[in-house]
Amino acid sequence: MSSFSPEGLLSFKEQLVEAARRLSSYEPKWVKIIFHDDADGVTAASITYKAIQHLGLEAELICLEKAFPEALELIQAGEGGLILYVDIGSAHAELIARLNEDRNLTLILDHHDAVPSPSHLVLNLNPELHGVSGETYASGATVCYAFSKALGIADPQLAVLAVIGSTEVPGEPKGLNEEALRDAVNAGLAEVSESKAGVKITVLLGGEKVSRERWSTKLTVLSSVGYYSGGPRMAIDLCLGSPPSGVEEFIAKLEGDRKNVNQQLLSRVRSEGLKKDGSIQWLHVGDAFKGMGTKVIGTFLSYLSFQRRLIDRGMYLVGFMNMSPEIPGLGQLKRSYVKVSARAPDVLASLINDGSRPPLSTLLPEAAKAVGGFGDGHSVAASGIIPKGMEFVFIEKMNLLVGGGKPARSLSLFDFMSK
Repeated sequence: MSSFSPEGLLSFKEQLVEAARRLSSYEPKWVKIIFHDDADGVTAASITYKAIQHLGLEAELICLEKAFPEALELIQAGEGGLILYVDIGSAHAELIARLNEDRNLTLILDHHDAVPSPSHLVLNLNPELHGVSGETYASGATVCYAFSKALGIADPQLAVLAVIGSTEVPGEPKGLNEEALRDAVNAGLAEVSESKAGVKITVLLGGEKVSRERWSTKLTVLSSVGYYSGGPRMAIDLCLGSPPSGVEEFIAKLEGDRKNVNQQLLSRVRSEGLKKDGSIQWLHVGDAFKGMGTKVIGTFLSYLSFQRRLIDRGMYLVGFMNMSPEIPGLGQLKRSYVKVSARAPDVLASLINDGSRPPLSTLLPEAAKAVGGFGDGHSVAASGIIPKGMEFVFIEKMNLLVGGGKPARSLSLFDFMSK
Protein backbone atom coordinates (compact mmCIF):
# COMPACT_ATOMS: atom_id res chain seq x y z
CA MET A 1 0.00 0.00 0.00
CA SER A 2 2.61 2.59 1.10
CA SER A 3 5.80 0.53 1.35
CA PHE A 4 9.17 2.17 0.98
CA SER A 5 12.65 0.69 0.78
CA PRO A 6 15.67 3.03 0.46
CA GLU A 7 17.60 0.15 -1.05
CA GLY A 8 14.70 -0.47 -3.42
CA LEU A 9 14.70 3.15 -4.60
CA LEU A 10 18.45 2.94 -5.23
CA SER A 11 17.96 -0.35 -7.10
CA PHE A 12 15.25 1.26 -9.23
CA LYS A 13 17.51 4.18 -10.13
CA GLU A 14 20.26 1.76 -11.09
CA GLN A 15 17.77 -0.01 -13.37
CA LEU A 16 16.93 3.35 -14.96
CA VAL A 17 20.63 4.00 -15.61
CA GLU A 18 21.01 0.61 -17.25
CA ALA A 19 17.90 1.20 -19.37
CA ALA A 20 19.29 4.60 -20.37
CA ARG A 21 22.52 2.94 -21.53
CA ARG A 22 20.58 0.50 -23.66
CA LEU A 23 18.46 3.24 -25.15
CA SER A 24 21.43 5.50 -25.88
CA SER A 25 23.12 2.76 -27.92
CA TYR A 26 19.92 1.74 -29.73
CA GLU A 27 19.17 3.09 -33.20
CA PRO A 28 15.42 2.71 -33.78
CA LYS A 29 13.73 2.93 -37.15
CA TRP A 30 10.77 4.68 -35.54
CA VAL A 31 9.61 5.81 -32.08
CA LYS A 32 6.20 5.79 -30.40
CA ILE A 33 5.27 7.27 -27.04
CA ILE A 34 2.08 5.84 -25.55
CA PHE A 35 0.59 7.84 -22.69
CA HIS A 36 -2.37 7.93 -20.34
CA ASP A 37 -5.14 10.53 -20.64
CA ASP A 38 -4.66 12.58 -17.48
CA ALA A 39 -2.27 15.22 -16.18
CA ASP A 40 0.22 12.63 -14.98
CA GLY A 41 0.17 10.87 -18.34
CA VAL A 42 0.41 14.10 -20.32
CA THR A 43 3.33 15.47 -18.30
CA ALA A 44 5.04 12.06 -18.41
CA ALA A 45 4.69 12.04 -22.21
CA SER A 46 5.95 15.63 -22.49
CA ILE A 47 9.02 14.84 -20.40
CA THR A 48 9.74 11.71 -22.42
CA TYR A 49 9.17 13.50 -25.73
CA LYS A 50 11.73 16.17 -24.80
CA ALA A 51 14.18 13.53 -23.60
CA ILE A 52 13.85 11.64 -26.89
CA GLN A 53 14.44 14.87 -28.80
CA HIS A 54 17.68 15.36 -26.83
CA LEU A 55 18.78 12.02 -28.26
CA GLY A 56 18.10 13.29 -31.77
CA LEU A 57 14.89 11.27 -32.23
CA GLU A 58 11.33 12.22 -33.10
CA ALA A 59 8.37 10.34 -31.71
CA GLU A 60 4.76 9.67 -32.65
CA LEU A 61 2.41 10.38 -29.74
CA ILE A 62 -0.56 8.09 -29.02
CA CYS A 63 -2.90 8.62 -26.08
CA LEU A 64 -4.61 5.54 -24.65
CA GLU A 65 -7.43 5.59 -22.13
CA LYS A 66 -6.72 1.95 -21.27
CA ALA A 67 -4.32 -0.72 -22.50
CA PHE A 68 -6.70 -2.46 -24.91
CA PRO A 69 -5.18 -5.72 -26.17
CA GLU A 70 -6.33 -4.77 -29.69
CA ALA A 71 -4.53 -1.44 -29.37
CA LEU A 72 -1.38 -3.00 -27.92
CA GLU A 73 -1.24 -5.41 -30.85
CA LEU A 74 -1.30 -2.51 -33.32
CA ILE A 75 1.28 -0.56 -31.32
CA GLN A 76 3.74 -3.46 -31.06
CA ALA A 77 3.48 -4.28 -34.78
CA GLY A 78 6.54 -3.65 -36.91
CA GLU A 79 10.20 -4.27 -36.18
CA GLY A 80 13.25 -2.32 -35.10
CA GLY A 81 11.27 0.39 -33.34
CA LEU A 82 11.37 2.02 -29.94
CA ILE A 83 8.13 2.07 -27.94
CA LEU A 84 7.76 3.91 -24.65
CA TYR A 85 4.68 3.45 -22.50
CA VAL A 86 4.41 6.22 -19.88
CA ASP A 87 2.00 6.19 -16.92
CA ILE A 88 0.39 3.12 -18.45
CA GLY A 89 1.26 -0.49 -19.22
CA SER A 90 3.01 -1.94 -16.15
CA ALA A 91 0.18 -4.29 -15.31
CA HIS A 92 0.25 -5.63 -18.88
CA ALA A 93 3.97 -6.25 -19.32
CA GLU A 94 3.46 -9.96 -20.01
CA LEU A 95 0.93 -9.28 -22.78
CA ILE A 96 3.09 -6.52 -24.27
CA ALA A 97 6.08 -8.88 -24.31
CA ARG A 98 4.06 -11.60 -25.99
CA LEU A 99 2.77 -9.21 -28.67
CA ASN A 100 6.22 -7.71 -29.19
CA GLU A 101 7.78 -11.06 -30.14
CA ASP A 102 11.28 -9.64 -29.48
CA ARG A 103 10.97 -7.20 -32.39
CA ASN A 104 11.13 -3.77 -30.72
CA LEU A 105 12.86 -2.25 -27.70
CA THR A 106 9.96 -1.40 -25.39
CA LEU A 107 10.23 0.64 -22.18
CA ILE A 108 7.38 0.90 -19.69
CA LEU A 109 7.76 3.89 -17.35
CA ASP A 110 4.95 3.62 -14.83
CA HIS A 111 3.97 3.71 -11.15
CA HIS A 112 0.78 1.62 -11.11
CA ASP A 113 0.68 -1.96 -9.83
CA ALA A 114 3.04 -4.02 -11.97
CA VAL A 115 4.04 -7.50 -13.06
CA PRO A 116 7.63 -8.35 -14.10
CA SER A 117 8.42 -8.51 -17.79
CA PRO A 118 9.46 -11.92 -19.16
CA SER A 119 11.37 -10.36 -22.07
CA HIS A 120 14.80 -8.72 -22.25
CA LEU A 121 13.40 -6.33 -24.87
CA VAL A 122 10.45 -5.19 -22.74
CA LEU A 123 11.74 -3.29 -19.71
CA ASN A 124 9.15 -2.68 -17.00
CA LEU A 125 10.62 0.33 -15.19
CA ASN A 126 8.45 0.73 -12.13
CA PRO A 127 9.44 1.41 -8.47
CA GLU A 128 6.67 -0.98 -7.37
CA LEU A 129 8.87 -3.86 -8.58
CA HIS A 130 11.59 -2.66 -6.18
CA GLY A 131 9.47 -2.41 -3.02
CA VAL A 132 8.65 1.30 -3.41
CA SER A 133 4.96 2.18 -3.47
CA GLY A 134 3.90 3.96 -6.63
CA GLU A 135 0.86 5.29 -4.79
CA THR A 136 2.97 7.36 -2.41
CA TYR A 137 6.53 7.84 -3.63
CA ALA A 138 6.19 8.23 -7.39
CA SER A 139 3.99 9.24 -10.27
CA GLY A 140 4.23 8.48 -13.96
CA ALA A 141 5.77 11.91 -14.54
CA THR A 142 8.37 11.64 -11.77
CA VAL A 143 9.40 8.19 -13.01
CA CYS A 144 9.89 9.69 -16.48
CA TYR A 145 11.77 12.63 -14.99
CA ALA A 146 14.08 10.27 -13.10
CA PHE A 147 14.67 8.43 -16.38
CA SER A 148 15.51 11.69 -18.18
CA LYS A 149 18.13 12.36 -15.50
CA ALA A 150 19.50 8.86 -16.02
CA LEU A 151 19.87 9.83 -19.69
CA GLY A 152 21.92 12.83 -18.58
CA ILE A 153 19.21 15.38 -19.38
CA ALA A 154 18.93 17.94 -16.57
CA ASP A 155 16.24 20.36 -17.75
CA PRO A 156 14.52 22.35 -14.95
CA GLN A 157 11.36 22.66 -17.07
CA LEU A 158 11.05 18.88 -17.00
CA ALA A 159 11.17 19.03 -13.19
CA VAL A 160 8.23 21.44 -13.24
CA LEU A 161 6.22 19.07 -15.42
CA ALA A 162 7.05 16.23 -13.03
CA VAL A 163 5.80 18.28 -10.09
CA ILE A 164 2.51 18.92 -11.89
CA GLY A 165 2.16 15.25 -12.80
CA SER A 166 2.70 14.16 -9.20
CA THR A 167 -0.29 16.22 -8.04
CA GLU A 168 -2.45 13.08 -8.23
CA VAL A 169 -0.45 11.52 -5.38
CA PRO A 170 -2.01 12.76 -2.12
CA GLY A 171 -0.06 14.21 0.77
CA GLU A 172 3.32 15.87 1.01
CA PRO A 173 5.67 14.87 -1.86
CA LYS A 174 7.95 11.96 -0.99
CA GLY A 175 10.51 9.81 -2.79
CA LEU A 176 10.79 10.57 -6.50
CA ASN A 177 8.04 13.18 -6.17
CA GLU A 178 10.05 15.07 -3.56
CA GLU A 179 13.22 14.88 -5.66
CA ALA A 180 11.48 16.46 -8.65
CA LEU A 181 10.02 19.20 -6.44
CA ARG A 182 13.44 19.93 -4.96
CA ASP A 183 14.94 20.33 -8.44
CA ALA A 184 12.15 22.68 -9.50
CA VAL A 185 12.50 24.78 -6.33
CA ASN A 186 16.28 25.01 -6.74
CA ALA A 187 15.75 26.24 -10.31
CA GLY A 188 13.40 28.95 -9.08
CA LEU A 189 10.44 27.42 -10.93
CA ALA A 190 8.44 26.22 -7.93
CA GLU A 191 7.59 27.53 -4.49
CA VAL A 192 6.48 25.63 -1.41
CA SER A 193 4.49 27.22 1.41
CA GLU A 194 2.29 26.14 4.27
CA SER A 195 -1.48 26.52 4.19
CA LYS A 196 -4.41 25.39 6.32
CA ALA A 197 -4.86 22.44 3.96
CA GLY A 198 -1.18 21.47 4.21
CA VAL A 199 1.67 22.07 1.80
CA LYS A 200 0.90 24.48 -1.04
CA ILE A 201 2.98 24.16 -4.21
CA THR A 202 3.05 26.85 -6.89
CA VAL A 203 4.82 26.33 -10.20
CA LEU A 204 5.92 28.55 -13.09
CA LEU A 205 5.18 27.11 -16.53
CA GLY A 206 4.73 28.98 -19.80
CA GLY A 207 4.95 32.31 -18.02
CA GLU A 208 1.99 31.38 -15.79
CA LYS A 209 2.53 31.04 -12.06
CA VAL A 210 -0.34 29.11 -10.48
CA SER A 211 -0.88 26.17 -8.15
CA ARG A 212 0.12 22.79 -9.46
CA GLU A 213 -3.45 21.62 -8.77
CA ARG A 214 -4.81 24.10 -11.30
CA TRP A 215 -2.30 22.98 -13.91
CA SER A 216 -3.19 19.35 -13.19
CA THR A 217 -6.90 20.06 -13.61
CA LYS A 218 -6.39 21.91 -16.90
CA LEU A 219 -4.29 19.13 -18.39
CA THR A 220 -6.63 16.38 -17.22
CA VAL A 221 -9.67 18.17 -18.59
CA LEU A 222 -7.95 18.66 -21.95
CA SER A 223 -6.69 15.10 -22.29
CA SER A 224 -9.63 13.19 -20.83
CA VAL A 225 -12.79 15.22 -21.34
CA GLY A 226 -11.38 16.38 -24.68
CA TYR A 227 -10.02 12.96 -25.63
CA TYR A 228 -12.01 12.74 -28.87
CA SER A 229 -11.48 16.42 -29.76
CA GLY A 230 -7.69 16.58 -30.05
CA GLY A 231 -7.29 17.40 -26.37
CA PRO A 232 -4.31 15.13 -25.57
CA ARG A 233 -2.13 16.73 -28.26
CA MET A 234 -3.23 20.22 -27.15
CA ALA A 235 -2.22 19.32 -23.59
CA ILE A 236 1.22 18.16 -24.76
CA ASP A 237 1.70 21.41 -26.70
CA LEU A 238 0.68 23.38 -23.62
CA CYS A 239 3.29 21.53 -21.55
CA LEU A 240 5.98 22.14 -24.15
CA GLY A 241 5.41 25.88 -24.30
CA SER A 242 3.36 26.06 -27.51
CA PRO A 243 -0.22 26.65 -26.31
CA PRO A 244 -2.78 26.30 -29.11
CA SER A 245 -4.91 29.33 -29.93
CA GLY A 246 -8.08 29.45 -27.84
CA VAL A 247 -6.99 26.63 -25.54
CA GLU A 248 -8.18 28.36 -22.35
CA GLU A 249 -11.65 28.88 -23.79
CA PHE A 250 -11.70 25.25 -24.92
CA ILE A 251 -10.77 24.08 -21.41
CA ALA A 252 -13.54 26.21 -19.92
CA LYS A 253 -16.08 24.70 -22.32
CA LEU A 254 -14.97 21.15 -21.52
CA GLU A 255 -15.15 21.86 -17.79
CA GLY A 256 -18.65 23.26 -18.21
CA ASP A 257 -19.82 20.27 -20.23
CA ARG A 258 -18.50 17.79 -17.68
CA LYS A 259 -19.92 19.78 -14.76
CA ASN A 260 -23.39 19.77 -16.33
CA VAL A 261 -23.36 15.98 -16.74
CA ASN A 262 -22.00 15.49 -13.22
CA GLN A 263 -24.83 17.59 -11.78
CA GLN A 264 -27.42 15.60 -13.72
CA LEU A 265 -25.98 12.33 -12.42
CA LEU A 266 -25.82 13.61 -8.84
CA SER A 267 -29.49 14.58 -9.07
CA ARG A 268 -30.27 11.08 -10.28
CA VAL A 269 -28.37 9.48 -7.41
CA ARG A 270 -30.11 11.74 -4.89
CA SER A 271 -33.55 10.81 -6.18
CA GLU A 272 -33.03 7.14 -7.06
CA GLY A 273 -30.04 6.04 -4.99
CA LEU A 274 -27.41 3.52 -6.03
CA LYS A 275 -27.95 -0.15 -6.82
CA LYS A 276 -26.63 -2.33 -3.99
CA ASP A 277 -25.66 -5.97 -4.42
CA GLY A 278 -23.53 -7.83 -1.87
CA SER A 279 -20.48 -5.67 -1.12
CA ILE A 280 -20.96 -3.38 -4.09
CA GLN A 281 -22.91 -0.19 -4.73
CA TRP A 282 -23.03 0.88 -8.36
CA LEU A 283 -24.60 2.82 -11.18
CA HIS A 284 -24.56 2.73 -14.97
CA VAL A 285 -24.48 6.15 -16.65
CA GLY A 286 -25.04 4.79 -20.17
CA ASP A 287 -24.31 7.50 -22.77
CA ALA A 288 -24.48 10.43 -20.35
CA PHE A 289 -20.84 11.34 -21.07
CA LYS A 290 -21.03 10.70 -24.82
CA GLY A 291 -18.29 12.55 -26.70
CA MET A 292 -16.01 12.69 -23.65
CA GLY A 293 -13.16 10.38 -22.74
CA THR A 294 -13.95 7.59 -20.32
CA LYS A 295 -11.84 8.94 -17.47
CA VAL A 296 -14.81 11.15 -16.62
CA ILE A 297 -16.63 8.25 -14.95
CA GLY A 298 -13.70 7.77 -12.58
CA THR A 299 -13.59 11.49 -11.80
CA PHE A 300 -17.31 11.44 -11.05
CA LEU A 301 -16.93 8.39 -8.78
CA SER A 302 -14.07 10.08 -6.91
CA TYR A 303 -16.34 13.03 -6.16
CA LEU A 304 -19.27 10.76 -5.31
CA SER A 305 -17.12 8.76 -2.88
CA PHE A 306 -16.99 11.84 -0.61
CA GLN A 307 -20.76 12.42 -0.62
CA ARG A 308 -21.44 10.64 2.65
CA ARG A 309 -25.20 11.01 2.52
CA LEU A 310 -25.41 9.40 -0.90
CA ILE A 311 -23.18 6.35 -0.47
CA ASP A 312 -22.36 3.51 1.90
CA ARG A 313 -18.81 4.32 3.04
CA GLY A 314 -18.01 0.65 3.69
CA MET A 315 -18.97 -0.69 0.24
CA TYR A 316 -17.06 -0.78 -3.05
CA LEU A 317 -18.31 1.99 -5.35
CA VAL A 318 -18.53 1.02 -9.02
CA GLY A 319 -19.63 2.91 -12.11
CA PHE A 320 -20.06 1.98 -15.77
CA MET A 321 -20.27 4.04 -18.95
CA ASN A 322 -20.64 3.14 -22.61
CA MET A 323 -17.58 4.00 -24.66
CA SER A 324 -16.73 4.82 -28.25
CA PRO A 325 -14.75 2.21 -30.21
CA GLU A 326 -12.45 4.93 -31.60
CA ILE A 327 -8.85 5.36 -30.46
CA PRO A 328 -7.71 8.68 -31.94
CA GLY A 329 -4.59 8.27 -34.02
CA LEU A 330 -4.75 4.49 -33.95
CA GLY A 331 -8.06 3.23 -35.32
CA GLN A 332 -11.30 1.52 -34.36
CA LEU A 333 -11.73 -1.30 -31.87
CA LYS A 334 -13.53 -4.31 -33.29
CA ARG A 335 -15.80 -4.94 -30.32
CA SER A 336 -18.15 -2.83 -28.19
CA TYR A 337 -16.88 -2.10 -24.69
CA VAL A 338 -17.92 -0.52 -21.41
CA LYS A 339 -15.62 1.37 -19.07
CA VAL A 340 -15.81 0.29 -15.43
CA SER A 341 -14.32 2.38 -12.64
CA ALA A 342 -14.24 1.68 -8.93
CA ARG A 343 -13.42 3.64 -5.79
CA ALA A 344 -13.10 2.74 -2.12
CA PRO A 345 -14.80 5.28 0.18
CA ASP A 346 -12.95 6.18 3.38
CA VAL A 347 -14.25 3.41 5.67
CA LEU A 348 -13.63 0.73 3.06
CA ALA A 349 -10.22 2.23 2.27
CA SER A 350 -9.20 1.72 5.91
CA LEU A 351 -10.31 -1.90 5.75
CA ILE A 352 -8.29 -2.38 2.55
CA ASN A 353 -5.22 -0.77 4.06
CA ASP A 354 -5.28 -3.04 7.12
CA GLY A 355 -5.81 -6.12 4.96
CA SER A 356 -9.42 -6.81 5.97
CA ARG A 357 -10.77 -6.35 2.45
CA PRO A 358 -9.11 -7.06 -0.91
CA PRO A 359 -7.64 -4.06 -2.78
CA LEU A 360 -9.24 -2.85 -5.98
CA SER A 361 -5.90 -3.26 -7.74
CA THR A 362 -6.42 -7.03 -7.65
CA LEU A 363 -10.20 -7.25 -7.26
CA LEU A 364 -11.24 -5.25 -10.32
CA PRO A 365 -8.73 -6.77 -12.78
CA GLU A 366 -9.67 -10.31 -11.71
CA ALA A 367 -13.39 -9.64 -12.08
CA ALA A 368 -12.82 -7.95 -15.44
CA LYS A 369 -10.71 -10.86 -16.67
CA ALA A 370 -13.42 -13.30 -15.62
CA VAL A 371 -15.86 -11.63 -18.06
CA GLY A 372 -13.41 -11.20 -20.94
CA GLY A 373 -12.03 -7.78 -20.04
CA PHE A 374 -9.02 -6.31 -18.27
CA GLY A 375 -8.17 -3.72 -15.66
CA ASP A 376 -5.51 -2.16 -13.47
CA GLY A 377 -5.03 0.59 -10.91
CA HIS A 378 -4.27 1.23 -7.26
CA SER A 379 -5.55 -0.29 -4.03
CA VAL A 380 -8.42 2.17 -3.53
CA ALA A 381 -8.98 3.31 -7.12
CA ALA A 382 -8.99 1.13 -10.22
CA SER A 383 -10.60 0.86 -13.62
CA GLY A 384 -10.99 -1.49 -16.51
CA ILE A 385 -12.72 -2.37 -19.74
CA ILE A 386 -15.27 -5.15 -20.19
CA PRO A 387 -17.36 -6.29 -23.17
CA LYS A 388 -20.66 -4.46 -23.43
CA GLY A 389 -23.48 -6.59 -22.04
CA MET A 390 -21.32 -8.22 -19.35
CA GLU A 391 -21.82 -5.56 -16.69
CA PHE A 392 -24.20 -7.51 -14.43
CA VAL A 393 -21.97 -10.60 -14.64
CA PHE A 394 -19.03 -8.42 -13.64
CA ILE A 395 -20.90 -7.32 -10.50
CA GLU A 396 -21.55 -10.95 -9.58
CA LYS A 397 -17.93 -11.96 -10.19
CA MET A 398 -16.61 -9.04 -8.18
CA ASN A 399 -18.88 -9.90 -5.26
CA LEU A 400 -17.68 -13.51 -5.29
CA LEU A 401 -14.07 -12.35 -5.27
CA VAL A 402 -14.61 -10.06 -2.27
CA GLY A 403 -14.83 -13.20 -0.18
CA GLY A 404 -16.48 -11.71 2.85
CA GLY A 405 -19.39 -10.38 0.85
CA LYS A 406 -22.28 -12.54 -0.28
CA PRO A 407 -22.71 -13.14 -4.02
CA ALA A 408 -24.90 -10.60 -5.74
CA ARG A 409 -28.48 -11.57 -6.45
CA SER A 410 -29.08 -12.68 -10.02
CA LEU A 411 -29.48 -9.56 -12.15
CA SER A 412 -31.37 -9.25 -15.39
CA LEU A 413 -30.15 -7.01 -18.18
CA PHE A 414 -33.38 -5.02 -17.74
CA ASP A 415 -32.57 -4.45 -14.06
CA PHE A 416 -29.09 -3.32 -14.95
CA MET A 417 -29.87 -0.88 -17.75
CA SER A 418 -32.93 0.54 -15.97
CA LYS A 419 -30.51 2.08 -13.51
